[in-house]
Amino acid sequence: MDARFGSGPSLEKSALYRSKGWWRDETVLDDLRRSIHRHPDKTAIVSVRYFAKDVLRLSYAELGRYAERFAGALLSLGVGRGELVAVQLPNWWQFTALALACARIGAIIAPIPPDYRRREVEFILGRTESSVYVGPLSWSGHSHRDMLREARASLPALEHRVFIGAGAHASEAGELDFDAYFLERRWEEQVSSAELDARSARADDICNVLYTSGTTGEPKGVIHSHNTNFGITRALVETMALGADDVVCLPSLLTASSGFTYLYLMPVMLGATSVYMDVGDPELTLRCIEEHGVTFMYGIPTYVMNVIAAKKKRGGDTSSLRRLSTGSIPVPPHLIAAVRESLGVPLHTLWGMTENGAVTLTRRDDPPDWPSSSDGRPVEWMEVKIIPALAEDGSPYPEGTGRLLVRGASQCLGYFKREDLYRACVDAEGWFDTGDLARDDGRGGIRIVGRLKDVIFRFGQKVPVVEVESALYSHPKVREVAVIGHSDDRIGGERVCAVVVPRDEAPSLDELRHHLKGLGMSNQYWPDRLEVVEEMPKTPSGKIRKYLLRERLKGPTAKGG
Repeated sequence: MDARFGSGPSLEKSALYRSKGWWRDETVLDDLRRSIHRHPDKTAIVSVRYFAKDVLRLSYAELGRYAERFAGALLSLGVGRGELVAVQLPNWWQFTALALACARIGAIIAPIPPDYRRREVEFILGRTESSVYVGPLSWSGHSHRDMLREARASLPALEHRVFIGAGAHASEAGELDFDAYFLERRWEEQVSSAELDARSARADDICNVLYTSGTTGEPKGVIHSHNTNFGITRALVETMALGADDVVCLPSLLTASSGFTYLYLMPVMLGATSVYMDVGDPELTLRCIEEHGVTFMYGIPTYVMNVIAAKKKRGGDTSSLRRLSTGSIPVPPHLIAAVRESLGVPLHTLWGMTENGAVTLTRRDDPPDWPSSSDGRPVEWMEVKIIPALAEDGSPYPEGTGRLLVRGASQCLGYFKREDLYRACVDAEGWFDTGDLARDDGRGGIRIVGRLKDVIFRFGQKVPVVEVESALYSHPKVREVAVIGHSDDRIGGERVCAVVVPRDEAPSLDELRHHLKGLGMSNQYWPDRLEVVEEMPKTPSGKIRKYLLRERLKGPTAKGG
């Protein structure tokens, strides 16, 4: 394997995964061909554009034709097998056609979230040495064309900058208008199917490099093959019993892990329909469920809460919805009942990372309230184990709580051009250290307790951050919350701060403490300080960047006790 992409699993492991059916000898291109053959006129993508206020529909036959056309366009720009194509788009249908086109010529897509700015984009383009970048002319008030013009001097490998909506604005050398070059020219007539077949990706080839800043800052390029993505995709398909009749809708970005696998790859694999929203707006989500018959949705708990709040405000028919999954942050106990009451479906939780997708999920045979106590059991092709760990002060965690390690068929192949970082996370037996703290849930699954680096020591006691956050989420005035530690020289240790995005009126610190008292939580875990913010700094997948909040706390205390 190319040294840029790590060493990957051993031949023995690859053979085992295939013998178990966890890997296959096909790719998403084979899935697409099957869907075109079975139902060419079926809607593959419903693209709902928030600002344009329109809806575009693409059949499987149309999606296949555009994939061929875009493949020819990329070839004409000199993209070869194993080369990376950077795509920074909102949730538009062109992203999926480009991803399929990359697979068609054996290239690798490097998705970039549309809200990334010059620092992150320049880093990713420099690291991947992409010769082609595709993005919007501008998005959400930001000019991507101007950003790339400013950065191009430091990116010698970047030859072509392609912008959707550019028109005559693509006026500098190296700039192309997407519609004129990719859409309007019949590239599929200038390259034979046989030539594309010879170039097309194989099951063990690299599919995508997903850059994640995580919650600690430095971007890492997570490498997935078509087969590791197959494992990730199957996790929801099998546990949620999804099929070709489903209509899938996620507010997640196609350029992030959950959106890439569950909004792009999964529906194509099933021959199902996916609904793309280019803005994750709760009221828009409700309209999509009602107007397009959405049957499956995934969203982080705070987003699901906002959808429920929007429904209470404006109503709407959500009877088509059959399954709803959530993850990334703790599930407040009251959310389970609220989902069932408002949306009429049970709630399922999952745990995973960009490195391995959904690894553990709650099942349909679990108790109804189980998602508030568990992050689920592992899928068959992924192993998990919890090993003892010591906190920074050298003390052990409570019995049954420790580092969470995983390995298996959906584990990524490494970090792009940073095999040293990846190898530091993997032991001799292939166990990947997730950096998460977990405990056994008592039913063969796990409960995430927190991050190893997300530990607060208050008066010598370790604060169960995830449990405190989960409890605070049930306060009626709390829309979002992050519990973090801040140093206090007066006590020679840390205090607990609750950072809150309020629903309408902001809660007081005393109200939060009284709420925790009513839930029977020890006062050793109550927050000493409250910070009210309008929004949380987040990763593209919706996780809160706590390190940025800690930086803010270095200033004067706004509200304390």
